[in-house]
Amino acid sequence: MDNDNKLVASPDLPIDIQVNHRLVDLGRLVSLPPTTFRLLSLLMSDNTSAKELQAVIEQDPGLAAKVISLSNSPVYAVRDPVSTIDRAIIIVGFKELEILALGIGLTENFDLKKVPGGFDGRKIWLHCLAVSWIARELALTVKPREARQASEAMIGGLLHELGTIILVSKFPVHFQQLLDLVSSGRDYREAETTLSLRHEAIGYQLSRNWGLPEVFQQIILYHHFPKASKSYERPVSIISLADNLAHRSGYGLGLEERLEIDLPYVLKCLNLTVDQLQTFVKNVIASMARIQPLWDMVLNGESKKPVPKGSGLSSLLS
Repeated sequence: MDNDNKLVASPDLPIDIQVNHRLVDLGRLVSLPPTTFRLLSLLMSDNTSAKELQAVIEQDPGLAAKVISLSNSPVYAVRDPVSTIDRAIIIVGFKELEILALGIGLTENFDLKKVPGGFDGRKIWLHCLAVSWIARELALTVKPREARQASEAMIGGLLHELGTIILVSKFPVHFQQLLDLVSSGRDYREAETTLSLRHEAIGYQLSRNWGLPEVFQQIILYHHFPKASKSYERPVSIISLADNLAHRSGYGLGLEERLEIDLPYVLKCLNLTVDQLQTFVKNVIASMARIQPLWDMVLNGESKKPVPKGSGLSSLLS
């Protein structure tokens, strides 16, 4: 655990009074769309089928339209236009579509286009999608036959920055104060603590208000400090490592955050060697270059060049 007790995540971390008061209302008024909740439940099952995923998507006309639009994107270069969800699943792929469908539900509920000047809200979603992708692949590397653990990691990756997403989208004045403090030279995490705006605590509180499964509450609260999670060390460690790898690979938040991680502890928890991690990193970075154009379409309707691999990976793996 971090030696600086002020910076370690805890359920008892203070939250700004105004923010904390509004979080109660947000828990009631700003909830995940019903389709997203059904997807969460479905993807936590060990035996989810393409037919079940199709049925849920088809119940939401808006989601179905976006999924079909994605499958017709230049990324896939299909000869005949895709007009049905079952064919979209074949074209896009089951794994990819799980993440994209959940990502669409979340991004539509939290619009990050109107954010404080100088901050790119798109980077948060791109980061969450990257962490989700890395986390699922990492979970499959750790336990290849445990589909539920992989889905759990995928969902946890999408939700781990819930506190930051809430701050940016629902508390822009408070978030601007945070950015101003960082601009003055303060470390981002220390600035959060000074203003009682720790994103882990805010996300954890909202996840409790929503009644999310405890594993996701723990991931949100402890993703920077997996040692502090006594009941869910493995899933929290998966997200912690995936989060770190995403930052180091160029999929960061655009904020000055510390990238330290207790790598020996995480590798021991996941029963991975450094050599296995090096091989994993090489493979997953290549896979993200392939999937990122679809993430861009989810976020703003257009495909962009893949984010270049960051230079921070060598320092983590050396």
